[in-house]
Amino acid sequence: MKPAAFFALALSLLAAPATLHAASLHAAAPAAKPNIIFILADDSGFADFGCYGHPYARTPNIDRLAAEGTRFTQFYATGVTCCPSRTGWLTSKWPASYPTYPANGGFADRVTITELLKKHGYATGHFGKWHIGPEDQKKPGTYGIDVISTGESGAKKKTAAGRDAPIFDEAITFIEEHQGGPFYLNVWGHVSHHKVDPSPSYIAKFQDVNVDESKFAAPMQEKFAACKAQGGDVSEHMRTYLADIFSLDEDIGRLLQRLDELGLRENTIVVFSSDQGPAPIGTPGKKAGKSEDANAKLRLNAMGYAGIYRGGKHGIFEGGVRVPLIVRWPARVPALRVDDHAILSGADWLPTLCALTGVKINAASFDGEDASAAWLGNNEFVRAKPLLWKTSAPGSDAAIREGPWKLIRPTRKNGGELALYDIVNDPGEKQNLVSKHPDVVKRLSTQVADWVATLPKAYIKTDDPDK
Repeated sequence: MKPAAFFALALSLLAAPATLHAASLHAAAPAAKPNIIFILADDSGFADFGCYGHPYARTPNIDRLAAEGTRFTQFYATGVTCCPSRTGWLTSKWPASYPTYPANGGFADRVTITELLKKHGYATGHFGKWHIGPEDQKKPGTYGIDVISTGESGAKKKTAAGRDAPIFDEAITFIEEHQGGPFYLNVWGHVSHHKVDPSPSYIAKFQDVNVDESKFAAPMQEKFAACKAQGGDVSEHMRTYLADIFSLDEDIGRLLQRLDELGLRENTIVVFSSDQGPAPIGTPGKKAGKSEDANAKLRLNAMGYAGIYRGGKHGIFEGGVRVPLIVRWPARVPALRVDDHAILSGADWLPTLCALTGVKINAASFDGEDASAAWLGNNEFVRAKPLLWKTSAPGSDAAIREGPWKLIRPTRKNGGELALYDIVNDPGEKQNLVSKHPDVVKRLSTQVADWVATLPKAYIKTDDPDK
């Protein structure tokens, strides 16, 4: 969806009952602490949604959320796979700083946003994917969370509903039971992580889609080529992927409708994002057209779209770490706003919510920073701290984003070249500027080296397949 089309849709959506949209952007803060709902997609690309430019996606509820709030275009995940990203959101610490991979060891003595809000009078809930600690931690009280339900049995059982419907059902029940507020809840779905295998009734909604590959940015052409090389049909697999995304959108719509019915809309912060960029397609070396290799065919359904951005899940190019962020809070966050300026991170989640809810913290103890000014419409927000990435392996590559610059520092072990990109003018990371800006390279390389020196010298190994 092109920007002009999105804004036309947004204006029509905002023509709904005026009572729902009458809150002034300059209104005083609500007397009650705001409720907070964090909806997290899994492996969904930056451009997988209508409001972010997908030419075929049907996401009316996510688009409406964007129209009624602010959509950010320079928002970053803290990791390139599921657990590290979630770790950054909840603890505001760079994932590589944990000597034990959090999916196996949890957060140790690091404080979480749920613990802080629980002490501040919030009821707390977690519904959906866990991936932030070992199995025995999935019990009430972990990280200050009152109710934990991963919804795994419901998500794995094939029904006519979307695979995340059981998760949203439980989240809606939690909202109903705590409508007196304040409450905080994670609604972390499985869409669009492998296996992308929605019911035929959802796929049927997209039978009219025949992919015109020219409507997609250049990086997606590589995915289309890989699909065809492995025996897949681009349109068929795109329809299946779009159906999965549509099922998530439908469930989000149900949740938003229930908020309205309960009169909770005005004082509830609803945030939508994805844990990292889209998964790579297919299984190299396997032909997916063979009936005996059903899993290989399912792998070709990974049609996630990162737009103009290079790469995807598992990588530190923009397509892997730049993800959507939509924030709606009718009393405070401007509607119909697109913020192309602010550079934000999942690590900012904890300090930002603490600022908005009055929770006192020592800002120096966290890697993220308070981005509430950007949320509330300040176009002059400039982050003070750089963004940093590295996986939980001593010899892995590292990257830094500071202002317009992004430096990727490879290791001798992995090979590759030192790269510097001007992300503002070259968001597709096509032109390596190392030779043209040696001063910037030196400064950022020093920052990365200093940071890496503070990280664990060894990590407890993990067999986590998403690591």
